[in-house]
Amino acid sequence: MNNKLCIECGAKNTYELKSVIREYEGNGYHFEMLVNIPFCEICGAPIYDEEIEREIAEKANKKIREQTNIITREEILEILELYNVSQKLLSKLLGWGEITLTRYIGGNYTPNSYNSDRLKELRNPYIFQMLLQNFCEEAGEGEKEKKALKKAESSVAYQLNNLKETHGKIFDVVNWFLARSSEEAPITHLALQKLLYFVQSWSTVLLGEEMFDDNCQAWVHGAVYPKVYEYFKKFKYMPLPQIAEITEFKENEVKVLEAVKKYYFDIYSAKALEEICHRESPYIKAREGYREGELCNAMIDKQHIAVYYNLISQEYNINLSNLSNIKRYLNNII
Repeated sequence: MNNKLCIECGAKNTYELKSVIREYEGNGYHFEMLVNIPFCEICGAPIYDEEIEREIAEKANKKIREQTNIITREEILEILELYNVSQKLLSKLLGWGEITLTRYIGGNYTPNSYNSDRLKELRNPYIFQMLLQNFCEEAGEGEKEKKALKKAESSVAYQLNNLKETHGKIFDVVNWFLARSSEEAPITHLALQKLLYFVQSWSTVLLGEEMFDDNCQAWVHGAVYPKVYEYFKKFKYMPLPQIAEITEFKENEVKVLEAVKKYYFDIYSAKALEEICHRESPYIKAREGYREGELCNAMIDKQHIAVYYNLISQEYNINLSNLSNIKRYLNNII
């Protein structure tokens, strides 16, 4: 605050700090803030001080973000660290100007609600993976940018693999299928949920144990695992991201996974997979008492699944050495 000039009377470095109340009001926020600013001791006029005003703006910006539920500076920094990506590169991935994130992090610029929501969604590694995938498909990168993208790809792969530790083995199965998707044969969220159900059902019978522990619910569009739904609901009916192979399974587990891919995913559409689920008795029993199309979160009983799949495995002579008969069963049910 040295060498500050009062533009009203010309006095130099003659000031005192006084507390004043400033009111802030805008779309979705309203608050008052007590601030200390310099006033000229000669004429009493306020003196502009760039450093003080910057600090005040940062505090006000933080309060605005809190009241409007806008992503905070700290949350943005966490995302950058999570994926080992620079402010400049993430701005480019999002299709923004290169200094947009720098301004948001600086504290003087507040993201609008739409941009804030886009940033918050990036905590989901599948959404970040899709962002990387789309960028790499559309943009030509230089060597420096390629290295930066490789670092980001490595970081997101780590986060995807780590989902098993935080949310269970079901995400290993999710990632196995996504690693086998392609532009020609994409996987949607609807299809993925049904594939998980068929994997769990067949593993119960063919392996003598479930491949993962989660319970599924009998939603309108078939079996759904709520934990997985939370990660993919934003994709709606769009293709899910393709990922690199990151998980290893036991030999017999791979047989079940490959059978579900070969006899379900490779042949039937997502809506057909839904219909298969609808025609099986575990789903039908779970929805007893509910009208068609009525919202329902009733759990599909694992015992019912085990009984039903034991019956069809016996009827169609399906075992780990004779998985092709799954096709016969599906031809009869749909």
